[in-house]
Amino acid sequence: MSDQAIRIRQAAIDAVVNGSLENLEAALRRLKDEEPWRFLSITTQLINTEQQELHSSISFGVDGLSPFFHADGVVYGATYTDHNLCFFKKAHRAGAGLMASQVREVVEKVRGEYDQAVLRQVTELKVRHEELRRLLAGHSSVDSNLASLAHVELIKGQALLVAALAPQNK
Repeated sequence: MSDQAIRIRQAAIDAVVNGSLENLEAALRRLKDEEPWRFLSITTQLINTEQQELHSSISFGVDGLSPFFHADGVVYGATYTDHNLCFFKKAHRAGAGLMASQVREVVEKVRGEYDQAVLRQVTELKVRHEELRRLLAGHSSVDSNLASLAHVELIKGQALLVAALAPQNK
């Protein structure tokens, strides 16, 4: 993760701790542009209300411990302390928090905008492919059979991307 992405992720966590919905939205908008996979991870943690209070310190997973604590319809920051069981951490709420319903609205709004931008890029591929095909037709040393085959494969790839992004797959 880049230093910039680390700072933006921390800004999102701080926004929840401080109870600032506006700052959370701003941080998520910056994170989606900086590191999309991290954006998906943190937005999933923000809306996943399944709260475990005990976490094994042996298997934190790729993202580590969730920086959020969900309780009573509120999303808080999370802090962790050692538990009396070996290799376990206990989660605690931290900060003012934000209403989970408001957090969900912000997450869905920013995710929706991001998803639309990605879909727009994928659908624009077809236009780019057609332009490339037109340009290749005039290239002096193009192998037209290979160019045609490549064009077909590009169209298939674009169609697969559209299918992968289709809402019915979610």
